[in-house]
Amino acid sequence: MRKESFSLIAAAALFALLIVYAPAAREGALRGWELWTQLLIPSLLPFFAAAGLLTRLGLTEAAGRLLGPVSARLLGVSGAGAGVFLLGLSGGYPLGAASAAEAVRAGTLSRREAERLLRFCDNTGPGFAVGALGAGVFHSAGWGLALWGVHALCALGLGVLFRRGEAPGGAAAHRAESLPGAQALTASLAAAGTAILSIGAYVLFFSAVLGVAGELGFPEALSGFLSRRLGGDREACRALLIGALELSSGMGAMAGLSLTPGHLALGSFLLSWGGLCVHMQSAAVTAGTGISLRGRLMGKLLHGLLAGAVTYCIAAWVL
Repeated sequence: MRKESFSLIAAAALFALLIVYAPAAREGALRGWELWTQLLIPSLLPFFAAAGLLTRLGLTEAAGRLLGPVSARLLGVSGAGAGVFLLGLSGGYPLGAASAAEAVRAGTLSRREAERLLRFCDNTGPGFAVGALGAGVFHSAGWGLALWGVHALCALGLGVLFRRGEAPGGAAAHRAESLPGAQALTASLAAAGTAILSIGAYVLFFSAVLGVAGELGFPEALSGFLSRRLGGDREACRALLIGALELSSGMGAMAGLSLTPGHLALGSFLLSWGGLCVHMQSAAVTAGTGISLRGRLMGKLLHGLLAGAVTYCIAAWVL
């Protein structure tokens, strides 16, 4: 009852703030609209549709036969799980979560294995790392590719860390029947459209909230406090606070930061953490499958900390 009351009070306060600061919320939502329509839809929708198509045409079955022995020994997941990991690593957030959900719906992954996979399979793609972080922030595609390499290796390392002794798969998993090409494409496009709409709703909402927060002095006031306490760069602290909520906005806040080990580590952390908005997007694409996301939240935090630490050590040695 106390938890429900707190949630109600928080929701009412947020509603009031959105009304009082409606112009700021509108400006923030417009920025979110541009992000969704100009970046996320073109970059994610084709990957979502392609991932769903591959799953419905039997990719997970083929991956299971090819990668099963290696992935079971290395990561403690089935070959179908290895296919989900590869799709998530190549396509970007939240394709890993969407692919795991598709596999659960198709019956090629058990819910238990999907929950374990979500601790390390939902990752950023090389395009975003190289384009937004490498070239966009540090003006170096090479560093962007290096950061994505660290990101990928740390994700693989977490997969090994979270490996368990029990056999992958389980009773819930079974052989799914492949759909004919036309039916598979239609179903994949419908699922991709639903997923991208849910993602857009989250992006617009978080962007509107960030607009109101900016009007109230966040993150400037809090970033100044953190900078004084930690002795760090104020702009870096500001990017950390924004990126912890929404990854793309965090990358934008990092623009202009110099190429230093600390700033590279910050970018690596944000890239691997993904932001609370991406976590909510993963909740949207896994809705109805019964998959719990508690393990994902812990896994992504560990991923960010590990990637940031590895990046700092490498950059301190190279620069």
